[in-house]
Amino acid sequence: MMKRMSMAVIAIVLALYFAVPVIAQDPPAKAETKAVVKEAGPVKQVTCDPACGFVVQSRDEKEICTMVKQHAKTHHNMKLSDKDVKAKITDAPDK
Repeated sequence: MMKRMSMAVIAIVLALYFAVPVIAQDPPAKAETKAVVKEAGPVKQVTCDPACGFVVQSRDEKEICTMVKQHAKTHHNMKLSDKDVKAKITDAPDK
């Protein structure tokens, strides 16, 4: 009885182990693809003081705001608003 239970548990664990990578590799839904297309645009950036050297670049202004506010809080003990960050956003130089 115990042997059958342990074999069943092992079978379930192995099935889950091999099923998870397949699930993780599913293609994005159509709604997600549309969101990516809408966000495609010029790369924007915010650069901190040259002594600090922090630079963040993204096509998504929300992402830039989040990262800059976190950097300002943790490294410079400053609290910035989204409006403050958006005022500092510039176009990233072409590479």
